[in-house]
Amino acid sequence: MKKIELYFRSLLLNLIHFHSFRKRVLFGKNVNIIGNVSLSDHITLDDNVEVRNLTREELTIGSYTSVNRNTVIRGKVTIGEHVSIAPNCMIIGTSHRFDNKTQLIQEQGFTIAGVLIESDVWIGANCVVLDGVTIGRGSVIGAGSVVTKSIPPMSVAFGNPCRVRRER
Repeated sequence: MKKIELYFRSLLLNLIHFHSFRKRVLFGKNVNIIGNVSLSDHITLDDNVEVRNLTREELTIGSYTSVNRNTVIRGKVTIGEHVSIAPNCMIIGTSHRFDNKTQLIQEQGFTIAGVLIESDVWIGANCVVLDGVTIGRGSVIGAGSVVTKSIPPMSVAFGNPCRVRRER
């Protein structure tokens, strides 16, 4: 019964979001898509996923990408094809400004460098990917990592801060 319910919910949400059944985006429960977001075909957005972009830049997710439960993707983010994002990840393509000590941080606005996750990447559970980072094609990011600097293609990286440990 659960598969049938998921199938019909996804059909309805595809019709609402894309005015078509052709995208084949699979929606879990409590998925929120807000703002300037572009989704390709054959994407899975598991339960409690939030994809939010209130910037003028576009947030894009490529074909055959899966975003597992309780993951948040915000700001200017570009995700390639065949990317696997494990549960409980945060991918943040914007940051608060805080350089003026005499002004409240909330009043200083944002910087937007963006996040680029190239194709064929696996991001492990509970990872945080911060603004300004590129994760190269074919890379693996170990569970619990905090990615503050770019990762070259075909790397295996993990830790806090995330560092390249070996090549794939």
